[in-house]
Amino acid sequence: MKKILFFLTLLFVSAETFSQQQTILSNFDKIKIGHLPAYNDAIEKFTTKFFPASQDGGYTIFDIMGGKHHGEKLRMLTKPLSFAEREVPRKYAEGQVDFWFANIAPHLESVNAEMMVYQPEYSTTKYEEGKDVEKFLMTEWTIFNPSKAGNDIRKRLIKVSEKLGIKTAVFSSYTGENKVYSSRRLANGWKELDEPMDIGATYDEIYGKGAWDKDQVVLNNYWRRTDRFMLTKNKRLSSK
Repeated sequence: MKKILFFLTLLFVSAETFSQQQTILSNFDKIKIGHLPAYNDAIEKFTTKFFPASQDGGYTIFDIMGGKHHGEKLRMLTKPLSFAEREVPRKYAEGQVDFWFANIAPHLESVNAEMMVYQPEYSTTKYEEGKDVEKFLMTEWTIFNPSKAGNDIRKRLIKVSEKLGIKTAVFSSYTGENKVYSSRRLANGWKELDEPMDIGATYDEIYGKGAWDKDQVVLNNYWRRTDRFMLTKNKRLSSK
C-alpha cells in the first residue's frame, strides 16, 4: 500500500511539474518573394494594435540569417506560457483574426510552428534573463539515439559553458522529431563569436585529461547538429 501511495504521489508531482513547464510557440514565417515590405508594414500594425508590450510583453519578432530558415521571421509571444495556461481556451481581440487573414496571410508562403519547452537542467541562464538580449545563435540538434549517458554529458557541459562565460538557454521540441535547441545569448553582440575558446581543453580541465575525446564519441552517437542560424531582434516589428 505504501508503494502504491508513493508512486501515486510521484505521478502527481511529475504531472504538476510538467504542467508548469515554460513553453514558447515559435512561428517561422516564410514570406513570399517580393512581399517583404508589405509583410513588414502589416505585421507592425498587427503587433501595435493587438499585442502592445504592456500586454504581457506582447510579441517579439526576429530576423533569421543562415540555416534552413534563412530570410524568414521568427515570431513568438514574449512571455512564455505553461502547459496549464495553454489549456485555457484562447480569446482573440475583436477584429484580430480578420486582420490577420486580410493583411498578413496574403504575404506568407508558409508558417512552420514549433513548440519549444525550456529545459533548465541543461541551461546556463534562466529563460527570463534573455528578454533584453537582441542577438542569439540558435543551434538545432536532433537526438537519434537517446541515452542516459548522452544526457549526463550534456549536463557536464553546463560547467564548461559557465567557465567559458557562455550564456545558453536550452529548449526541447514538443512537435515532431526529438530535437533540442540551444539558444546562445549574445549580450555583447556578434563580436562574442570571435572570442577564442577551446571547449575540449576546458572540458578536460574540469573532468580530467582525455575526458572530452571519450565523451565526444558518446555524443556523436547520441545526436547530430541539423541546423544553425542567427537571430536579431527586429525592433520595428516587435511590440512596443
